[in-house]
Amino acid sequence: MKAIILARVSTEDHLKEGQSIPAQLSRARDYCQRKELAVKSEYQFDESSTKDQREKFEKVIQEIKDSKEKIALIVETIDRLQRSFKESVLLDDLRKQDKVEIHFLRENLVISVTSNSSDLLRWDMGVMFARSYVLQLSDNVKRSIEQKLKNGEWIGKAPYGYSNISLDDGKKDIVPDEYKSKIVIKMYEWYSTGAFSIRLIKGKLKSDYNIAFSNGYIDFILKQPFYYGEMLSKGKLYPH
Repeated sequence: MKAIILARVSTEDHLKEGQSIPAQLSRARDYCQRKELAVKSEYQFDESSTKDQREKFEKVIQEIKDSKEKIALIVETIDRLQRSFKESVLLDDLRKQDKVEIHFLRENLVISVTSNSSDLLRWDMGVMFARSYVLQLSDNVKRSIEQKLKNGEWIGKAPYGYSNISLDDGKKDIVPDEYKSKIVIKMYEWYSTGAFSIRLIKGKLKSDYNIAFSNGYIDFILKQPFYYGEMLSKGKLYPH
């Protein structure tokens, strides 16, 4: 039987010993040699398995579909192949058609058209644990963002008029941009007189500063609470 080897790492795996792509490929090749499987192709990629569009994964699926004979898909472990059940639907359809059997090396598990309910349940449980890990990472990120906002720290790109900087201690901050901040102040001064519409402010920015802001962007700046000391994130205001 011909085999396709798939090796994947995501960002959090880079520093983990034994999880590197060369290590995964070496173990998979040794496995194929022991099982007398002829390696047809190898796929190695550095990306998150949680991305909606996984181009290389889709290429693997397409190669299996196009093959005239059954393919053995060789993977280090379940979470190297998938961290959600949406991939299970594609893979299980191919399994039922007897076009693929999946070899998970670490779990010592082979999923094929003849797999019993116990093996299929082990597969599902592995995906569930992998998905649980992804959800925990997401929760950690959300908590980190929430804490930063509570601490008065802005997340992401600084609004117009400010610049993102890195402090000596490694933390991130934003500070007023010497030139752009003056432009924001001017926009507020013009608008506060009541004599300038957004259209007139657009004209003044072009004639005085050679800046071509759209009406919508000017309106956004004038309504942005950040400029009077509050950060708006997902409908909630935080002091900064």
